[in-house]
Amino acid sequence: MLLLLLMKLKLTRGILPLALILFTSVSALAQGWYVNLSIPQVAIIAVRGPSNTNVSLGLNGPGEAGLGMQNTSDSTMWLNYTFLSGSITRPKTNIYAKISNGSLPTGMLLYLTAKNPSGFGLGNKGSSTGQITLNSTNQKVIQNIRSCFTGIGVGRGSNLVYDLDISNYSLANYTAPIVLTITYTITD
Repeated sequence: MLLLLLMKLKLTRGILPLALILFTSVSALAQGWYVNLSIPQVAIIAVRGPSNTNVSLGLNGPGEAGLGMQNTSDSTMWLNYTFLSGSITRPKTNIYAKISNGSLPTGMLLYLTAKNPSGFGLGNKGSSTGQITLNSTNQKVIQNIRSCFTGIGVGRGSNLVYDLDISNYSLANYTAPIVLTITYTITD
């Protein structure tokens, strides 16, 4: 409409007052609208595996007399997470792990490594703190996470590696199977 009015201005001088009146009335029709945005604070984690979220570890017997037990490990589980910082949360967060139920047999250690997050997802997914020795105290496994998501399922997020080891042969004894609960927490 404005282009048409300008063209008429160039063609004849008599239309100028009419063009100014039309331009003024068109601009008076403009109206502002408010858009309310709601961005939630999100902090969600899940452990995913090929078929379930259980890991089975045990020591392998030696292949020959005089050799020690062989440690076992499992790297089939993945830690998936989504974090979106908000006005109440800090701009970054961390993920912690601990044994929340059960205890290791005497003379045994359970190590956990949460590897650096995979290339899937978007944002700053943080970094691994390296290998920790699991116990009943929260320990940081992924640090400096900012707004991000890792994707869902195996191969997404941080690969979890569990290693079972005999720490002291003189204390190690046969035990019936033990079930441990490992709890992961995402928090500031």
